[in-house]
Amino acid sequence: MKRIVSLLLLSAMFVLCLTGCGGREKYAGKWEAKEMNVNGNVIDSLSGVPLNVMMRFQLNDSGSAEWASPLSNVKDPSLDGITASWKIKDGKIILTVNMKDEKNVIEFTDEDGRLVYDQNGSKLYLDRVDDYSPVDSQAILNSFNGFGSMFGG
Repeated sequence: MKRIVSLLLLSAMFVLCLTGCGGREKYAGKWEAKEMNVNGNVIDSLSGVPLNVMMRFQLNDSGSAEWASPLSNVKDPSLDGITASWKIKDGKIILTVNMKDEKNVIEFTDEDGRLVYDQNGSKLYLDRVDDYSPVDSQAILNSFNGFGSMFGG
């Protein structure tokens, strides 16, 4: 009888651990920004640069993440000194991106299967994707150069 009770308790602890420690599989995969809501206006680009270019990353089951900036070394962002990790804490998805001299912590909530970054009421919505949207790096660089020329750059 003690053996049966021990097995039942062990099974219950295992199930609780899986449900309590789990959840990563729900968010594991590639994500990219799709739209931003600013003061009730929905936009999908800034200064001609699509939002999906500005924020895209892959969350791995292990808790590691891959930051996928099109302006960094796409094959291996760590060559640019970029590493990333993520976790679930208090119902939020916490993404930490370490760059050479900078650490960025970004908190997302889950709204209907979308990751949402809320900054002072402006919301950036990210969707899970099978593959990242194609990027024309030259067009992006031209947009940034044009943006700089507005300020005498």
